[in-house]
Amino acid sequence: MAFFTYKARDRQGALITGSLEAVDKGQLEAALDGMGLIPIRVDVGMRLPSLDVFRRYIDVKEVPEQEIIIFSRQMATLFGAGVPLMRALSTLELQAGSKKFAAIIKTIRTDVEAGSSLSVAIAKHKRVFPEFYPHMVEAGEAGGILDDVLGRIASMLEKNAENRAKVKSATLYPKIVVGALVIAITVLMYFVVPRFVKMYASFNVTLPLPTRMLIHISNVFTSYWHIGIIAVAAVFIAWRFYVLTPSGALRWDGVKLKLPIFGPILLKSVLSRFSRVLGSLYKSGLPILQSLDIASRAVENKALSAEIKSIEVDVRAGKTLSAPMSVAKHFPPLVVQMVAVGEDTGNLDEMLDKVAEYYDQEVDASIRNLTTTLEPVLLGFIFVIVLFLALAIFLPMWDIIKVVKR
Repeated sequence: MAFFTYKARDRQGALITGSLEAVDKGQLEAALDGMGLIPIRVDVGMRLPSLDVFRRYIDVKEVPEQEIIIFSRQMATLFGAGVPLMRALSTLELQAGSKKFAAIIKTIRTDVEAGSSLSVAIAKHKRVFPEFYPHMVEAGEAGGILDDVLGRIASMLEKNAENRAKVKSATLYPKIVVGALVIAITVLMYFVVPRFVKMYASFNVTLPLPTRMLIHISNVFTSYWHIGIIAVAAVFIAWRFYVLTPSGALRWDGVKLKLPIFGPILLKSVLSRFSRVLGSLYKSGLPILQSLDIASRAVENKALSAEIKSIEVDVRAGKTLSAPMSVAKHFPPLVVQMVAVGEDTGNLDEMLDKVAEYYDQEVDASIRNLTTTLEPVLLGFIFVIVLFLALAIFLPMWDIIKVVKR
C-alpha cells in the first residue's frame, strides 16, 4: 500500500484536501469517487511517523483477541439465525466489550452501507483482525457459507488462544526460576564478589582460573553496567526492526521452526492452521490456487508461507498438490500422504480437517509435556551456574588456608 495526498472537489465545488492509503492512483481515484469527490491532483506523499509504527514495533494489539473471538462467534450465530448483515453489525456494535472495538464495528458497518463487502471492510483494520480473517470471510461470501466460515474462524482463534495460555502456564515455573537466578547473580556480582576481591587482594596467592573469570565479570558488571544496558537495548531494537523487514521476518520465522523444544510445537501448530484454513476454503468452493494463496498468508509464518507459495507455482503448472509437498522442507510425510489420499478420493477438505485435528492433538500433548521437558534443561543450567560460582569463591579459600598453615 502506498500513501497519497490529494486535492479534490465535492459535488458543490468546494476544495477538499487530504491523504489516503491505496495500492495505486487508480484505486485512490476510485475511492475518492465513491466518497463523492472529483480528484484534481493526486501525489505520492510521505507518511510521518505515527503511533501505529510504535504499536507495530512493540507488537501491541489494538483490540484483545478475546473480543475478536466473541465477535466472530456472535456473527456466526446471527447469520445462522437469518439476521441481515447490517442488523447483525448494529447489534454487535452495541454489545462490543470496549468503546474502541465498538468504533471499529461502526466503521465496518459504515463501509458496508456504502457498498463495500464485509471482507473488504474488515481488511482495512489490519491491526485488529488477523491477516487470514478477511480472506476467509471473502471465501464465505463467495460460497454463501459465511456463518460456517465465521464459526470456523472463531474455533481457530479459540484454539490459538488456548494453546498460548497453556504454553504460558507451562513456562511460568521456569520463568520464575530463571528470574530468581538472574536476581541472585546480580546481587552476587554487585555486592558479594567485590568484598571477596578485596579479601583475596590482601593475600599473595595466585587465584584459580574460575575466580579470575568471576572477578573480571564482576568488574565489568560494576563498572560498565549502564553501557551493558544500552548495548542490550540497542541490540534488541535493531533485532526488532530487522525482523519487521521481509527478509528478516523470513529468516526469523525459519529459525523459530528449528528451535529446540519450542520449534516442533510451533511447526505442528502452523501445520494445523494451514490444513484447517485450506480445508475450509476448498470446502467453500474456492479454486485450489486461490485457496493456497490465502492459506499462505493465514499461517502467519513467512518460512512456511514461502514454501506454500512455491507449491502454488507447481500446482499452477499442472502438478498435483501432494507432489510439490513431498519435496517441501516443512511438510511431514503424514501431511503429504493424507493430501494424496484426499486427491485420489475427491475428499481433500475432509483429509485436511483430519490433519488439522491430528496436529491439534499433537500440540496439546506437546504442551502438556513441556514442563517435564524443560525441567532437566533448567536444572542443568542452574547446576552449571552454581558449580562455577562455588568453584570461583571457595577454591581460593583452600589455597589461602594452605598458605596460612605454612
